[in-house]
Amino acid sequence: MKYQAENAVSSFFYYMWNAWSKEECKVVFGDMYRHFWDKWSVSADNAIFGAAERFFAGLSENYQKLLVERAVTLYDGRAFRKEPDDSDILVCKECGSRQLEIQVWINANTDERISYVYEDNDGHWCDGKWCEECVDQTFFCTKAEFTQKMQSWWESCGLESKEQITGLKVCDCPPAESPQTFVDAAGRWWNSRDYEYKREIYNKHTSNNE
Repeated sequence: MKYQAENAVSSFFYYMWNAWSKEECKVVFGDMYRHFWDKWSVSADNAIFGAAERFFAGLSENYQKLLVERAVTLYDGRAFRKEPDDSDILVCKECGSRQLEIQVWINANTDERISYVYEDNDGHWCDGKWCEECVDQTFFCTKAEFTQKMQSWWESCGLESKEQITGLKVCDCPPAESPQTFVDAAGRWWNSRDYEYKREIYNKHTSNNE
């Protein structure tokens, strides 16, 4: 991402003050997050004021870049940026979680990422790809693809399943209009839910997410 130096500095500090957390550390540093979270904890334990500067100074240039890239992805100075498009976000193909890890080779002296442990295999196997929520190796897909998968599942659900999920009842609709009135109401209920809520319902009501 291209950005102006002054804006990047502002974005970085605003990010560290308002968004930095263990979860963000996972997003930025992947399977190395525990190492970097320990480094952050040491910086913050010394004194919270100046912790961001000390933490940044202790990173290699490559990891400094990763941290700044994340900051300017989320913030434009002191303002939130628009969320990345769902087609650019990777999730677990099985459960839809964004808590993903991938194995990489790291330079032991500089902490610089060199390459993935497993080269691209055209999606034939999932070695080196891990979902924290599934606690298993997995394939990745985009959030947009998983959202469509959940939508297709919802549309395939029968009336009884939709009654169970939504709490709405076909019998509550006018006899002359049901079940279409119920289907429309259930559809509005489903569409009003966010991604994480839909994902929870989907995973609860499907077997092996198929």
